[in-house]
Amino acid sequence: MTEKFLDQIVMIRSDRIDAQDRFYAISLPWLSIDQLMRSVQETGILSPLHVQRTESGQFRIIIGFRRYEAARKLGFREIPCIVREEEDGLTLLVQALEDNRVTRPLHLLEKAHLLLRLREHFGLSDEALMDDFMALLNLPADRFHLQQCLDLARLPVLLQRTVLDPLEPEVVLKLVSWKTEDQELFHRIASKFRLGKNKQKKLFNLLDELRALAGTTPSGPSATGSVSMLWKESGAAKIEQDERLSPSDRFDKVFEKLRRLRFPRLSACEQEYERLKAALKLPPQIQFRVPRYFEGKRIDVLLSFESTEELVEGARKLDEIAKTDEVRQILELL
Repeated sequence: MTEKFLDQIVMIRSDRIDAQDRFYAISLPWLSIDQLMRSVQETGILSPLHVQRTESGQFRIIIGFRRYEAARKLGFREIPCIVREEEDGLTLLVQALEDNRVTRPLHLLEKAHLLLRLREHFGLSDEALMDDFMALLNLPADRFHLQQCLDLARLPVLLQRTVLDPLEPEVVLKLVSWKTEDQELFHRIASKFRLGKNKQKKLFNLLDELRALAGTTPSGPSATGSVSMLWKESGAAKIEQDERLSPSDRFDKVFEKLRRLRFPRLSACEQEYERLKAALKLPPQIQFRVPRYFEGKRIDVLLSFESTEELVEGARKLDEIAKTDEVRQILELL
């Protein structure tokens, strides 16, 4: 596209370019441009900015926001530009998209903001967004992912900055209901523990349940309903700071402590189960496996044997065990 305008390149003073007008911007202002700055410092701006003259005499950027920012930080007084006379905003925005899309991978939020702008400013229908743009942006062209993108683009900037670095989009969308200090805490935890998608979801769901309980039950873990307070009062904050443990081990210990806080009867059940199982005096070849967290109705029994005689003896022993009060009490724990 630049070759078409080569004879129209002009040098424009950087202070005449209005970088605050981000109507055509595809890039996110907080993403790093360090690599681009190194390139511009070594070779200059190889691809000119595309700008549009405004009524105030300034120029609004259509294409080249990142290049302008790199040049500004490097102290460029003049920047090569192509002044565009077209007034079709949708065409210019699509050209800005193409300029970015073919030169670098787009962040999910960049795609989200573009879809929101196309819908709210240009009035494109959901069908047009799905048919004409989502595939172009390498997004699944369905209503679920369209709505997710629109919701992400409407998030507070603080939360937008966490999307994919390190938080999963679906987790970020749920964090909206939390206080700002609690959002910051979760972001810190996910970064420090290097949590993947599944662990982020598990931790968020557990903390959110505790937060809800704390906010509605005076006798809960924290009467304020604050995740930050709960984190401190539960002892999770101390575990978080224990540098003797790996991030993975610290997360496991924190999650177990919070889980026990969420299910206060669990510790008592585990202790009672161990007492009853010890009273059964199970032989080594017979093992009981209760469901995790005692959430289930069945106990698996593992019987190992090397001969038919051992199998018969094991079956006889199981028959004896099945008739004990201890087994009955174990089943009542489920």
